[in-house]
Amino acid sequence: TYGAQARREDSREVVVKIAALHDDRKALGLFAREIAQAATGMAPGLSGLVGGRPKPMPRIRLFSTLVPKVDVTATVDLDGTPTEVGVPVGTPLDVASLPDTNGSDTATGDTSVPLVKLAWARSGDKGDHANIGVMARKPEYLPYLRAALTDAAVAEYMKHVLDPERGSVSHWELPGFNAFNFLLRHALGGGGIASLRIDPQGKAFAQQLLDFPVPVSADILETLQ
Repeated sequence: TYGAQARREDSREVVVKIAALHDDRKALGLFAREIAQAATGMAPGLSGLVGGRPKPMPRIRLFSTLVPKVDVTATVDLDGTPTEVGVPVGTPLDVASLPDTNGSDTATGDTSVPLVKLAWARSGDKGDHANIGVMARKPEYLPYLRAALTDAAVAEYMKHVLDPERGSVSHWELPGFNAFNFLLRHALGGGGIASLRIDPQGKAFAQQLLDFPVPVSADILETLQ
């Protein structure tokens, strides 16, 4: 799950997921019939087999599309009385009108600390894409996060989950929140039930990123002691 960042030790337990993908349902049937025998005659101490012999099932993928607001009828139900509400069409967002919150991105130091010392994080899925939200614990940590958490650096750190051909990382700063939103495109192996991974929805991505080393100054390091 952690890719190159894994720290394997002499574990007493491991988690194993065996999955198969095939265009022919009969081929998957052959695979499914071997599951019960694997549970009784494969690795010693095997446990946790759920559901007996699994049945082949189709992969269902998310398909997203945009719908014009003028074609949507919205209603509000107040005390049992539905009232139609007009949906404002609005105007396209002018990115240049947003306040400049990028600030300094040159803050660095000689000592690195894990991101968890400086920020909180949470992640989740959007189809085959994943989001990682990162919020600084203190505003003074922002320049160090900006300098360390570049698109290229996060892409390198999380490359074990990114599709080698289509995967990418982009991020945006959230004005007023001391936070960033990272978008990892094509990072979930298809996402949802279309993915064969242990973590098909990227719920562990934030936990992984919280190990990211962030260089800080001596003054910042002292506040973390």
